[in-house]
Amino acid sequence: MAAPAWAAVERPNLLLILTDQQGHTAWSGCGNPYLKTPAMDRLAARGTTFSEAYCTYPVCSPSRSSIFTGRMPHETGVEVNGRPIVAGMPTMGEVFTSAGYKTVYAGKWHLPKSFDGMTGFEKLVGGSALGRDMDEPVARECAKWLRGPGAQQPFLMVVSFMNPHDICDWIRQHPGTRHHVNVSQYPPAPGNMAVDPDEPECMQYHRSEGYDLMSQGIGVAAEWRRNDVRQYLHDYYRMVETVDGHIATVMRALEETGLDRRTVVLLASDHGEGQGGHRWAQKAAFYEESVHVPMMMAGPGVSQGVTNRLASLLDIVPTFCDYAGVAAPSDVRGVSLRKEASREYVVSELRYQDASRDGRMVRSARYKYVVFRSGANAEQLFDLEQDPGEVENLARRPEAVGELARHRRMLAEWSRQTGDRFRPAS
Repeated sequence: MAAPAWAAVERPNLLLILTDQQGHTAWSGCGNPYLKTPAMDRLAARGTTFSEAYCTYPVCSPSRSSIFTGRMPHETGVEVNGRPIVAGMPTMGEVFTSAGYKTVYAGKWHLPKSFDGMTGFEKLVGGSALGRDMDEPVARECAKWLRGPGAQQPFLMVVSFMNPHDICDWIRQHPGTRHHVNVSQYPPAPGNMAVDPDEPECMQYHRSEGYDLMSQGIGVAAEWRRNDVRQYLHDYYRMVETVDGHIATVMRALEETGLDRRTVVLLASDHGEGQGGHRWAQKAAFYEESVHVPMMMAGPGVSQGVTNRLASLLDIVPTFCDYAGVAAPSDVRGVSLRKEASREYVVSELRYQDASRDGRMVRSARYKYVVFRSGANAEQLFDLEQDPGEVENLARRPEAVGELARHRRMLAEWSRQTGDRFRPAS
């Protein structure tokens, strides 16, 4: 990897930009020709792109609990939407406030008020509206703050945009086949649209029964034809482009004030979007579209280039602590992305309705292993090098016995390290 664009500085400012429900291929800098995201592309060109970054849970609240604590959802207590982080667990705002940083937060939070981690943050502007209504005021207020006196001391700013999460509302408003216009402008349908008839029973349950609003998207998408999927992708990409414009507003303020030379910027999404692969829409799946996220970082002391070492949203807290010279909380599960050290695997969690349908994912350098607590066909194993679309489940193949056993051992090791009481189906 190339040398840092700018030399490291002592106690840099820290800027965390979050999008919501943006899949790892949903930006133009990764080679996707069907959308344009100049702000993300420019940030990536200035620093490091983590091409193999994963969320800890492909649903909003659990993932965000990990982002702000560096701990897994089974540790934070946020194993489904709408639960608070357990009392007493240090959060990002508290850590950096205690270290003398000015901490400010704008945008989506999506955790309950009680023990919600906003302690230690000055709230610039919040909101739980659709991104089309919320994101522009968030960008405007953050840019205004960066141009004001508060930014003259070391700061940690969180800019948490809603979009492209508006795709959830879009899906619910577009059931069934409809008349399409400008079809030639739509991106192609994904090549992995087929549903595996031997998909784990827990996932089949979610497809047919589901829970809360996340089930609706999958049911709607089941009725779509190829051009429906193509329009969905087209409109989803427009939401990504819109939020990229708001990111540009914040980055412009950072650069015009000269703060960019003293600010480490990390951009990531809390989870992805199904994008029609396996006829899945919205989130709540271990397929790549839902669990693999964009992540990039730039600023003083950050090298330029692309790395394929495994990364996790768990890494944000220890990374910021490392750049700031601040002690990370004990028992954080992530590692600092400032270092070149690699890891053998990352883990993600998921629950369908209750603990009887818990699942875990282990992503190693080449393979992905998925297992659920109950149900038929509880295991999946994909060779992502040979099968990036995850259409060939190797879990019942005799030639995959060794890799299956190795990934089971990884999960058992992680469970011991993190006190996870998950037990795979026997």
